[in-house]
Amino acid sequence: AYRSPALRAALDELVRAVVLVLGPAAVCAQLVAVLTAPGDSGGLGPAALWLLTEVAPMATREGMAAVYQPAFQYCIDYFGAGGRESGMPPDVAPEGDSDRVLRSCAVLNAISAIVPTIGSGAAYYLDLLLFPLLQISSADSPLLRDQAQRALLVLAHTTGSSSVLDLLKSNVDYIIEGCSQQLRLVELHPNVFQILTSAVLLVGRDILVYLDDVVEDSLDVCEDMADDVAATGALQFLEVVTRTVAAGRSVAQIEGGEVPVGVADPDPIGRALGELDEWDVQDQMSELVDFGQTEESTTELATRPVPETDEEEEAGSPLAIKISLVAQNFLAAEDGAQQLLALKIVQNAITALTQTRDLLPLINDVWPALVNRLDRGRDLFYVTLAACDVIEAVCRLGESWMRKRVHDDLWLYFARVLRGSSPLLVAQRASERDLVFRILRTMRTVVYHVPLDDPTAWDLTWLSMRYLEYEPLASHVLDLLRAMVPVYGDKIWLVLAKLGVGTDGSLLPADIPNLGIPADIKVPANICQAIGL
Repeated sequence: AYRSPALRAALDELVRAVVLVLGPAAVCAQLVAVLTAPGDSGGLGPAALWLLTEVAPMATREGMAAVYQPAFQYCIDYFGAGGRESGMPPDVAPEGDSDRVLRSCAVLNAISAIVPTIGSGAAYYLDLLLFPLLQISSADSPLLRDQAQRALLVLAHTTGSSSVLDLLKSNVDYIIEGCSQQLRLVELHPNVFQILTSAVLLVGRDILVYLDDVVEDSLDVCEDMADDVAATGALQFLEVVTRTVAAGRSVAQIEGGEVPVGVADPDPIGRALGELDEWDVQDQMSELVDFGQTEESTTELATRPVPETDEEEEAGSPLAIKISLVAQNFLAAEDGAQQLLALKIVQNAITALTQTRDLLPLINDVWPALVNRLDRGRDLFYVTLAACDVIEAVCRLGESWMRKRVHDDLWLYFARVLRGSSPLLVAQRASERDLVFRILRTMRTVVYHVPLDDPTAWDLTWLSMRYLEYEPLASHVLDLLRAMVPVYGDKIWLVLAKLGVGTDGSLLPADIPNLGIPADIKVPANICQAIGL
């Protein structure tokens, strides 16, 4: 009936004709007899159940509860697989099994139709229905998800709750405890993480206060790492937890930020030349070492804004920290899906800790794994692209504290890619082109938020200019150079002067250092106007 509208219409007409002759009560009784017959009745159970839901609205409710009771038990047995003994449903609809999906939809539809006829007595079966309905609420099939959430809503209203959220909140301790018990078994139930994921998605931040124990159990599953399927399921659940924690933070605090405004310099080239020998001294003055090693690092941390209360901790920040510290181990996993989940968890945790005293220590802990992931992930280039997204978030929040890390770690990798890639070949190969795009975009974010030392600014300027000759790379290079102009305009002037572009030769110093700039870089004649220099 779900496959063809024409078939559905014909079946509806047939049902109405039969009901008109025999009466709704008699038809319902016959269908229940099919459901309660020994065995599977030749596979007619789901079909009889569907017909029962079609006939039910035609009958009066008086005296029908006893008739529907066996049908309701059929639904429970379909999902039960052990019922109260295990508390967990079976895999009701494997991916790609369309017949199983349709049968599960028929059962879910029957639950929605029959539960109101049971009335308050449905509460007795609540513990048997919650787990399977939660599991299916996160299924891949949209049809299954919709049917499961509809059944949850009917169940909520019938048992006295005003909404699904109210139903889950009133039973959250039972749900979490049941899942936590399963996580401690030797043979982990395959669907426990789906149930937990649905519960967090449906309840939201209010569930966080109940998750300490089940998160600890999930982290134990991750640290074991013996079962890839279980570890991936645990990471999916933990990613949803950290995403929920981060949801309360203001997106504007992460993605905001104004382009720094530079001050006009009457002699930018001369000042830039004078800075060539001073950059290392300046960098030593601003250098920060790892946490807890020097008084200077503690002093700088103290100058950053921290909250006056522990509100963030109450909202789930400790959960985010614990999860991200374990998840970073999966950045070196062989499974690409696990790497991506770990990157999402780290990014969620960093977002959740915005403007808290725990932000910089967390960045310090995960930064080495992030940088290593850049290089090791080149065989899975989409992992490298995702790592760049996380690094952008880190630089937005870390600001000047990230200066030494950008110079010592991040720029070493980016510069190696930009130097070692042929601009012509990059323009022709999609994967390499996407990687260069992402590097240019990431460095644009870095320029906005992190002060660069002079050598990095020089190299970034001329290495990016190598790609100006080729579209669509040129537009990304111009975006980066525009971002650099307010603060690093003098560096751009000097590179252009070395290339003989946009300057009056009589105004240039007699001796311009080499800077390692290749003479064959081609830049547009109107580049100064294009970048607002």
